[in-house]
Formats: sequence, C-alpha cells, structure tokens
Amino acid sequence: MVRDLYMFSRGDESAHVVWFSINYQTDMGAEANINSVLSEMGVKLKFAYLDNTEHDGQGKYVLFTEVKEKVQIDTINEMLRKIKGITEVESGISGNRMIHSVDFPLNFLGERAVIARSKTFLDILRIIRENVIQPDGLLLLSGLKGGIGAAKYVKGIIKADESNCLAILRELFLASGWGKLEMDFDRDSYNGKVIVRESFIADAYGPSDLPVCGYMSGFIAGYMTEMMGYTFQVREVSCKSMGYAVCEHIVSPAPEGVKMEHIMKEEIQ
Repeated sequence: MVRDLYMFSRGDESAHVVWFSINYQTDMGAEANINSVLSEMGVKLKFAYLDNTEHDGQGKYVLFTEVKEKVQIDTINEMLRKIKGITEVESGISGNRMIHSVDFPLNFLGERAVIARSKTFLDILRIIRENVIQPDGLLLLSGLKGGIGAAKYVKGIIKADESNCLAILRELFLASGWGKLEMDFDRDSYNGKVIVRESFIADAYGPSDLPVCGYMSGFIAGYMTEMMGYTFQVREVSCKSMGYAVCEHIVSPAPEGVKMEHIMKEEIQ
C-alpha cells in the first residue's frame, strides 16, 4: 500500500525540485541497481517510495530530489533507462516549488483518493449531525463500509489474517493520518478496546459533550469483521473532544444474528 507523493520545498532556491517515476520488473533486482545508480550520480533523495503491489510483476519507484542544472535530469534519466528490468522512466520539474503529485489521479488502498483538510471532513460531519436523524448511526455505517473495503484491498495484496491484521490496521491509521492506535484485544472472547491518540476528527472538532469519532468506530468494526470473519460492534466511550487525553473505542462481538448494517448506535447498545 502506497500513498501518492507530495512535497513542499523550501530548500535551495537556486536548484530545481525534480521528481522521477520509475517502472520496473520486480523479479530482476532492479531496486538495488536503481539505488546504486542514484548514489553514484550523487542524487540526494528528499522523499521517495517503492511500490511492489502493481500487477503482473511490475513495481514503481518514485522520488523527489533537487538538481542544480536541468541537463542533469536528462543524464539521470539516461542512466536509469540502462538498468536491466527498467520498463519506463518519467521525470518532471515542480515549477512552483510547492505541492506536486507524481501520479494523477491519486491512489490510496486501490481507489482514487483526494487530499482534504480535516476541517473539510468536519464541516460535512457537522452538517450531518445538524440535519440528519440518527446521525451517529449514519456515520458509523459509513465507516463500516470503508473498513470492509480497506480490509478486502489489503487481503488482495498481502497475506493478512488474525495474526497480523491488527498490526496492519495500526499502520493504515498512521498512513492515512487518522491517528495513532493502541490495541488491547482478547482473541478468545473477541472483546477488547482500541485507543486512538491524536484522532484527526476529535482534534479538528473541538469541545463536545458527546463522542464524535463514530466514523472511526465503524471503520474499525468493518475492518475487523472482514479480516476475522466474525461480526464485531465498536463504540466510542470516551473522546478527546470531551476533554479526555485519548479516544477509546470498545470492541465486542455483535449479538447473534445481527448483520453489519444493523450495527448502529441507535439500534444496538
């Protein structure tokens, strides 16, 4: 799983901010040779990622750097294309030295994604709370669908099961900027709790008399249900927006016979 790359640059204003996108065959050792060539040419990475989740044995290496002369870009491209297993090399200059995307449209968890400020999400959340009957249930259900979809994608690209799915969930939250997870889960009783530190929802929402991270509760329930094959319900019992240090979500088995779409705060206590 890889997020598309962005960069704000305040480095050497006399240099060019340059990106390279390198496609390669994953079974030919190209990754190591790419790094060797970049090192030999004195390319200092500002930011980079490797993505080996492409289909048909294809990988992608994307990087940002700074170069003094434009002619260096052509030289680097030429050297990269000589590496065995490289199928395509693209590059470009971020003219405004501000935000720039190597790939468009953006991709996250196998779907098109967009970047939005947390305040934008919270504006939508507030409108729902002010104008919709059973808003917490609606947000929880939306989270359920998102969690199920994320779990299905993850299972399609890596080996994921009960032994590692919670560790993967922790990485997903970090990668998406949602928060930092701490989990205490009993695999025998299927009960536990999830602590979310620095929840983007609670931090942006501000003071509240009630928990506001219902979407996260739903996402966690949907993800765990899809990964473990057992229906869970998750509810937030304390929230940073209420003055607590962290947000706490309680995980428990759903009542027998209950389907995912029925797990709503207003319907199940």
